[in-house]
Amino acid sequence: MKILMLLLTLVFASCATTYKDEVVATMEDSDRPKWATLSSTLTAKKGKIYVVGYTEGLASNRISSLVRVADNNARFEIAREITNQMNYIYQNLEEGLSDDGGMSRFYGTEVSRFLANGIRQEKRYWEKVRTYDEDGQPVIKIRVYSQISMKKIELKKAVRRAIAENNQLNKAIKDRIDDHMVAEVDKMQE
Repeated sequence: MKILMLLLTLVFASCATTYKDEVVATMEDSDRPKWATLSSTLTAKKGKIYVVGYTEGLASNRISSLVRVADNNARFEIAREITNQMNYIYQNLEEGLSDDGGMSRFYGTEVSRFLANGIRQEKRYWEKVRTYDEDGQPVIKIRVYSQISMKKIELKKAVRRAIAENNQLNKAIKDRIDDHMVAEVDKMQE
């Protein structure tokens, strides 16, 4: 019985293959830059906030289309972060303001709208990668990273403008939102 178990273990081990992604082509034949990572999509440096957007598609997709998607995903990251912070604020308000997330999403969208002119496209990077599908078959995919930036001061202004234009909130709540959001922007690591 032990010999049979040993043989089965050897057979299964020999059938199991570990697949490793392999980069087969890159933008301008360059190495992936340090900023092109998903481990930290929001960073701050020298008074600016940098946001990374990402998308992945099949090699048959047009790179230009994937770049636009990655650009939009970077912009969406800003709205998502603001929405998350607004959810945090609403959950902790002593006034008992109930919200199903609609107000948070609204502010994320409004702040992003006010920021639109202040967002700058910084860098883009793409790479073609040989990877494997769920059946272990090789497939070529394109991975695209897009980095945008905005000045911290512009983000603060956009937050304040979105808060000021809402007539549904009283001044005390607006002040708490402003204090929290400004503190969050200020503590983004430089």
